[in-house]
Amino acid sequence: MYSPQSSRLLAWSAVLAASIGLVACSAPRQPTNAPHTRTVLVSNAPPVYVVQRGDTVSAIASRYGLDYRQIGALNGLDSNYTIYPEQRLRLTNQRSVSTATPRPVYNTPRTTAPIVAGTPRPMPNTMPTSMPNNTPNWTAQTWLRPVSGNIIRGFDKSANSLGMWFAAPAGTAVRAAQAGTVLYVGSDLPEYGRLVLIQHSNDYISAYAHLGNILVQEKQTVQAGQTIANVGYAPSINQSALEFQIRYRGTPINPAQFVR
Repeated sequence: MYSPQSSRLLAWSAVLAASIGLVACSAPRQPTNAPHTRTVLVSNAPPVYVVQRGDTVSAIASRYGLDYRQIGALNGLDSNYTIYPEQRLRLTNQRSVSTATPRPVYNTPRTTAPIVAGTPRPMPNTMPTSMPNNTPNWTAQTWLRPVSGNIIRGFDKSANSLGMWFAAPAGTAVRAAQAGTVLYVGSDLPEYGRLVLIQHSNDYISAYAHLGNILVQEKQTVQAGQTIANVGYAPSINQSALEFQIRYRGTPINPAQFVR
């Protein structure tokens, strides 16, 4: 199971995913939208997958011919790749699929409705309902602003904006918003550029994307306010900026709840 890259892409998101099992709950079951012709190792993975009981990250990755570590990084999973029933996992960098090839295959009109690939939008309606009971009460004062700069884009899942964007000159110091342990340092996900993920207590992960120089290493302990990198260039918006995300148990949440 281990490989030289096993420590990479630990979160957004570690190794031992397959050996630990990562069972989402009780016994495995087939996805309800799969007909008797089982679709395994599909090359065209949907952008979003709804976790079923018994699913593991490694099994989902095998089903769609993906790397489980990339699924972990895309979704900010913890070091054990923990997932939960009904959790929505991003499988690709695309926000939606323009032509979903499975739809014409299932010749009854009913089967188009449950297809996960076409329904990423309900995410804001489903996840927040379970979070208030499980989310630790971290007040806004416990998180620091990660960079000095104006907010140019806010959190909007429907527009695939999963965090806050701060405009700042290249080279501006980027600071850890909260104390924690560096979970990932790298640039394996092109849409995030050079990326740092920090694991905090209470199942939170913060992400700092489109960085220039990075000053920390994986497994390093950092303090709130410690400089971890500096601002780099974000090609998607054609300017220097920091994209900052906070995830709770792998689910993106609005950083404005914590950072003002």
